[in-house]
Amino acid sequence: MGKEDVSQQLMDDYWQRIENIKQALGPQLDQLEVSVANSSLEHGIWVLGEDHFVGEVLNDIGLQRPLSQRGDFFYIDDISIEKLSNIDGDVLFFVSMGRGQDEEYQEKLQEDSLWQKLNAVQNEQVYFVDGYWQEAGSILAINAVLDDIEKYLIDES
Repeated sequence: MGKEDVSQQLMDDYWQRIENIKQALGPQLDQLEVSVANSSLEHGIWVLGEDHFVGEVLNDIGLQRPLSQRGDFFYIDDISIEKLSNIDGDVLFFVSMGRGQDEEYQEKLQEDSLWQKLNAVQNEQVYFVDGYWQEAGSILAINAVLDDIEKYLIDES
């Protein structure tokens, strides 16, 4: 399409943002475990893996993932309430698609005693983020994810 220069500029901008985030996170970069989970009424709870575009962005930054979320997979679904610890981390980004029934499901989930035991919950490090975290990885979605990472991991620290 003759837009190689635009594409290259977008990639250069992405890598510059990644470097800026790494610098801003400093020493916590190697210690912070970041979890990304989602839920819906019909599909229950799932985590996004390292093969998902969000996992790739987190890897590019150098952020650690909880042991249950490491490996070559796109997502792990059907996580039961009893295995809720699989979504835990130092920080939990919880994706919300904005559908009413899913919001109700998440509210019910947050009332569960096992939710209350998660480290991220106890340390008030749960951030509800929009559906672009689940999207197909467009440059707009990637930049919105980076905005959230800066907002919650840098600006609030």
